[in-house]
Order: sequence, then structure tokens, then C-alpha cells
Amino acid sequence: PSRYSPGDRDPPGVPPGADEVEARRERLDRASRAMGALLLRGYRMLGNSCPQCGTILLQDREQRLLCVTCQDPEAPGGG
Repeated sequence: PSRYSPGDRDPPGVPPGADEVEARRERLDRASRAMGALLLRGYRMLGNSCPQCGTILLQDREQRLLCVTCQDPEAPGGG
């Protein structure tokens, strides 16, 4: 289900434009690729999602949480 907040560009019921659809698809593809790579490195996929963006959270072996959309897993402390 889609979440709408007043800061969103398109109100409910108004279909997004082609550029917005493509941008969303690219963000989802990037997040999916990052998740896949991290799962292969031993991260666990949790049943919780990021409170900021709604992406499924991952957890490393040291129990640190990571959102691949909001955080850069390659940055220091990012994963």
C-alpha cells in the first residue's frame, strides 16, 4: 500500500508521470541490488521496515541495523 504525505508530489488518485515512475523503479532496483549483495555477505533481512522510507531493514552480525535506502552500506559505520 502506498503512503501519502503532504510533501509528496502527487496526491492520492493522481497517477505519477513517466519520469517519476522511472525514478521510483531505479530506486527500488538499487535497493534490491544492495540488499542482495549484503545478504550474500551475511546480513539478515528483518521483519521491520525503516521508519523514514519504509524499506525493509537489514541487520549485520554485530546486530547493527541498516537501511539500504537511507544509509550507504560502504560508508564508515554504515554497514
